[in-house]
Amino acid sequence: MSQEKEYNFQQNSQTESTATVDSLTVESGLEALQSSPEFHGTVEPLDGLDALETCEHIALFHRSHEERFATVAPFVRQGIERGERVMYVFDEFTKSEILAELRGGTVDVDAALESGQLTFHTLEETYLRSGRFDADDMLDVYAEAIEEAKAEYPALRVTASTNFILDEYATIEEFMAYESRVNDLFKGEDAIALCHYDCERIPPETLVDVVRTHPHLVYDDTVCHNFYYTPPEEFFAPDEPTRDVERMLHTLVDRSRARSELNEMVAELEESNERLKRFAYVASHDLQEPLRMISSYLQLLESSYADELDEEAQECIDFAVDGADRMREMVDGLLAYSRIDMDETEFEPVACDDIVDDALIDLQVRIDETDATVVAGALPTVRGDANQLKQLFSNLLSNAIKYSGDEPPHVEITAERQGDRCVFSVADNGIGIESEYVDQIFEIFNRLHSNDEFQGTGLGLSLCRKIVNHHGGDIWVDSEPGDGTTFYFTLPKAS
Repeated sequence: MSQEKEYNFQQNSQTESTATVDSLTVESGLEALQSSPEFHGTVEPLDGLDALETCEHIALFHRSHEERFATVAPFVRQGIERGERVMYVFDEFTKSEILAELRGGTVDVDAALESGQLTFHTLEETYLRSGRFDADDMLDVYAEAIEEAKAEYPALRVTASTNFILDEYATIEEFMAYESRVNDLFKGEDAIALCHYDCERIPPETLVDVVRTHPHLVYDDTVCHNFYYTPPEEFFAPDEPTRDVERMLHTLVDRSRARSELNEMVAELEESNERLKRFAYVASHDLQEPLRMISSYLQLLESSYADELDEEAQECIDFAVDGADRMREMVDGLLAYSRIDMDETEFEPVACDDIVDDALIDLQVRIDETDATVVAGALPTVRGDANQLKQLFSNLLSNAIKYSGDEPPHVEITAERQGDRCVFSVADNGIGIESEYVDQIFEIFNRLHSNDEFQGTGLGLSLCRKIVNHHGGDIWVDSEPGDGTTFYFTLPKAS
């Protein structure tokens, strides 16, 4: 096995077509984060947003440059991709610095800038146009932008720094009243705003009120639907303290009840899952012996009465033996699958170079028969179960060889370290996978080809996913029909 030092790969994200653009809503803006490779955090489910009192207004709370653009970049790129007018109000960063962060993926940011689809504006050109924050003046700016966008674009998307509230003349009362009027201005329009709040610069007493008056928040790589939200028009009402107390108490009660119900449900699911694991293990283990008996007696019948069997009877026996053999393979696979959950082996440092060498030795006959080439770069040491990881690499290599098509199989294995994880890739030059089947290939017993085309049980990739999940990692695939397939997976780095 040759060793190579160079490797390069990335996970492709699927992009939305600009041919059919839905109305711009808060769901659209949050979906941009769900599909973004920069945003690695949690997005609270978007189902049921219509039941919440909401507006097309998202607040981003950030403490670092990286946190800020992990949200802003996909938000802006989605707007460009959907053909919307994108208005960016910036402060301490230069336009060049911002553009460097926005470039990437499949979106041509520079073309959008050149065409006028993407525009940049300073605080002095917007929020501080009169020398200080003036709500009426700023609302005129947005109203004009909405009207201008309607003439040429399907929607208006705004992202803005809010450091203008640090202006000594801007009171929190003025700002909250302005927020309420912005909500009214955007209501019913194809317009959405993402406001940035710098937690290191804006005082906590101001941020508290900002939190309470934004229905959707992004903080610490997490999108939250805000149960602290108070509509700005209620925020200034004379009876707001009373309503705030009621809201807080009801929130505490609802969360406590939900947590109690969730704990009970989790306990029931864990118990049910444990029973299912043991059932799968026992059932697959106990099925092995009767299947062996069926195969043995069929073969005994064939050898004892071979001279008396006509062609049709011989064919029936062959079918029965073949079916029993395939069933035994499935049972063996199911037993291996269920053993993953039953295995209580402690994880330890595992040298992946050695694991791949062992897997290649086991596959040597098939490699020679198909004239396959397997090239592996220098692989890291991870923390895991050596037997399971050998099974993982064996299954992926075996698949790469099996689905090679007419050309001799060529497989490349690479890895790179990312924080406390290692990201591996196993790339082949095979027949590839149709995009509509990519999400199905890891399902247990799910096969894309008949047994006449390719022998198999439909358990190999399911077992791969089970092993990777057992190690706390993720596995995904990138493939084009006729252009090969690359499997990616993550494993914990050995400390």
